[in-house]
Amino acid sequence: MTSESVELVSENNARIGADRRNNNLRSFFYSFYKRRRQNIRRTTDLSTNVYVDIHDKSTVFLFTSILIFCVADALLTLFILQSGGREVNPFMNYLLGKDVMMFFWVKFTLTSIGMLFLVSHKYFVFYRICQGGHIIKLIFAMYFTLIIYEIFIISKYAA
Repeated sequence: MTSESVELVSENNARIGADRRNNNLRSFFYSFYKRRRQNIRRTTDLSTNVYVDIHDKSTVFLFTSILIFCVADALLTLFILQSGGREVNPFMNYLLGKDVMMFFWVKFTLTSIGMLFLVSHKYFVFYRICQGGHIIKLIFAMYFTLIIYEIFIISKYAA
């Protein structure tokens, strides 16, 4: 830490000079090349939306688990359909009528894009209610519950 950077921050962690940090497309793509932000670094950042470009192990675990759950959900859905069940989601039912591989790839792509958005906005507050990280945990819990439910359906009705 240089003496200049020490002079710019006061004792109570409030910035004296202008905040030079900005969130734009250039800084987003630059974060793929030179990673610096791993967590919220200032107490003043708690009330603002902050991007990070290095994610902790729990976020990587949740992201990977949700994508694995997505694939498992697709496979279990296909197994339930072969056993006489039906798809209740009209959009997914339409895709299943068109092509099974289209169903799988659209489902996986939509989940991946949504999760990439939430992971990159992990510290953003949505609708003044919760951060993106909380939504990721909620999606993990919902997918986990869905997989358990589908296994229960298969064990009860397919046997």
